[in-house]
Amino acid sequence: MIIVNYKIHTSKDEVVSSIRDEFAVCEAEKFDNTNGTPKFHIKENGDKIKISCEFIGRTSKDNGFLEGTYFIGKVREADGVSSVKGVILTAPIYHSIFLALVIFFIYQCITIGGISVVPIILIIFNVFMFRDEFRKQGLIKRYLFRSMKNTFARISNK
Repeated sequence: MIIVNYKIHTSKDEVVSSIRDEFAVCEAEKFDNTNGTPKFHIKENGDKIKISCEFIGRTSKDNGFLEGTYFIGKVREADGVSSVKGVILTAPIYHSIFLALVIFFIYQCITIGGISVVPIILIIFNVFMFRDEFRKQGLIKRYLFRSMKNTFARISNK
């Protein structure tokens, strides 16, 4: 989970239009194309915004297991300052079940007095299974930062 909190001195409409313009945000960005090129999907509902990321051009399909990785937050404006606040999450349904399972196994190890390799194997499985999904968190954060940077460049040139 990554918490995002960006502020800029401009209107909310400028920020939202910059976030919506994926081509302008990603045109100068260099991506490691071994795992495909990231494609961002932006959904708006009032001041709420949801950005999800998908790798395209891969040999296998990027399925975004159980909701995948996404940013969910709000764009607000107060006193001429617009802010983008929210969190970037990776498969929250899966990870809540996974965390409960690990806690259960650790509890069992303590109550029985033995050591089990199951929690360690589950953690290793989680890291290898969701490596690309966790990488998307950084890509979404970079996307939001570059959109704010483009907004600043746009209002500076006026």
